[in-house]
This record gives sequence, C-alpha cells and structure tokens, in this order.
Amino acid sequence: MTISFETQRLSVIEITNGVAWSERSDLLERVPAILTPAVVENLPPYFHGVASPGSASMWLERTLRDSRLLQINAQTREIIGFLFIHVENEHHAHIGYLLAQEYWGKGLATELLQGFIRAAANKESWLTLVGGVEQTNTASAKLLEKLGFTAQSQGENSQVFYEYRLS
Repeated sequence: MTISFETQRLSVIEITNGVAWSERSDLLERVPAILTPAVVENLPPYFHGVASPGSASMWLERTLRDSRLLQINAQTREIIGFLFIHVENEHHAHIGYLLAQEYWGKGLATELLQGFIRAAANKESWLTLVGGVEQTNTASAKLLEKLGFTAQSQGENSQVFYEYRLS
C-alpha cells in the first residue's frame, strides 16, 4: 500500500517505479536543485554530487531500491523535498527527510513529520519509527524530540537514533 497525505501546506506522495515518464522527467530536473551541498551535508555519500538529471536518475534508482520514497510538494505543486522510509521489518521503519534549503525554518519539517506520523499510524502496521540524526544536526534532533521521539542509542559516525512509538 502506498502512502500519501496532505497537510495544510504540503502534499506528500509516494514515488513508485511505475512513475509516468513526464513526472519522472520533472522529478529528475528538480532533484539537483534540492540535493545541494548544505542539504546533503549530513547524509550518506550517494546523496552528494547529484548535479544533473543523469546523476539524479542514478540517485533515484538507488533510493527506490533501498527504501520507499515520498515526494514532498508545496502548495505551488513544486517538489521541495523527500521523505525516506526503510522498513527494517514489519514493525519498525527507519525514516529520514530533507527539504530544499529555501524551505528551511518555515515549520514545514514539523508539519511534514506530524502528517507522516498520522498517516503511518492509520495505514501501516509499524510499531515504531526510528530516525537517525548526526549529533551536529541539532535542528533535526530538536524537531524529533519536540514531536515525541526519544533518543535511544548512538550509532556509528556520531549518529544518534531517535524512536517514536506509534499507538
């Protein structure tokens, strides 16, 4: 089952391998503008250096192979970011998100995750959501804590894992 939901300012739609060519083309054009060095600073290496539709296509294929990918659209229908879900097993999902830098500091990440938590609780069988955050990414750590995630453990490379229990 695919996940999609809307919030006051966002429309979030799961991307599947069967995305229409015209939509895929628009997506591949937008990805390099979103995955800027500041946005991907704390992300794995395959997020870095995505600067063309060709490298965006390779990034998209790898991302869809490794996880479920949700596209975040603003009210203008412009693609402004992504939410990633890696289902560890039927009860635990690891999540990550990113927004284009020009959308930082506007409360959109809070709105996104609140909407996602509601959608996940209603549509999925997961018991917990887990988000990994680099210790230097204090904004994401504070956001997760504000939403009720609790720090669980420190992983490799100074990453802290936060857990949210779905009801």
